[in-house]
Amino acid sequence: MSFELRRVGIVANPRVSEGYADRLVEVLNERGVEVERVTKPTGESQDGGLAELDLVFVLGGDGTMLRAARMYPGRVLVGVNLGRVGFMSGMRPEELDSGVGKILAGDLDVQDYRMLEVHVGNEREPLLAVNDAVLLKERAHQIASVEVAVEGEYLLSYQCDGLVAATPLGSTAYALSAGGPLISGDVPCYVLVPIAPHSLISRPLVLGGEQTVELRVTERPALLSVDGNEPLPVDVGGRVRLGLARESVRIGRTDEWSWWRAVRRTFL
Repeated sequence: MSFELRRVGIVANPRVSEGYADRLVEVLNERGVEVERVTKPTGESQDGGLAELDLVFVLGGDGTMLRAARMYPGRVLVGVNLGRVGFMSGMRPEELDSGVGKILAGDLDVQDYRMLEVHVGNEREPLLAVNDAVLLKERAHQIASVEVAVEGEYLLSYQCDGLVAATPLGSTAYALSAGGPLISGDVPCYVLVPIAPHSLISRPLVLGGEQTVELRVTERPALLSVDGNEPLPVDVGGRVRLGLARESVRIGRTDEWSWWRAVRRTFL
């Protein structure tokens, strides 16, 4: 796609980006690209008062990408993988020069990945998850009991350590480790994966893009964490409603780091 690069932001994880952030600024300045701001991955929105950015470079791993998505909602993110997994990344650190050159030449594939909308209890404002929402047992020595209803109709009850509700992008993370399927990023769906279910027949569920799921916590309290953030308590009888959001996270990749190449390099 054609991509004009005039002004960018940079989110840099200070634990791993030493030297790389300075080099990226140097590469961009040499090519006439203005760097608006270099920030740490706080996870707090940075849109207020900022000039329009064409793109945001993210130096770090997938966790840094998740925080950057909250800082710059709707902006194209290009990750430079300095983490252990880096599935969401668009280039490697040794590709800074060539990667910027490819972007300036229009060789950048931007994919919109729909997020997960999470309603907790009677809260009107939903939480948005790029990867997943995880409902977990509150105490290590107990299990979680969760009733699942799809489109208002009771389906089944899980006795398990927890449940992972994941977007296609998030299907490559915790949900995959819990035994869920790897879903192509362009499929409009989400997946519900039980963690250590106390049953011989429990299987992950794949839900359509327009379907809603309600989780009802029974017997004992649970905890809910969205994209790995600080967990929220969910009392007995508490409900969590899930569905694909209209909002998307926009991730850019060069030709050397496409979706399926990232799958092969990361997992195979």
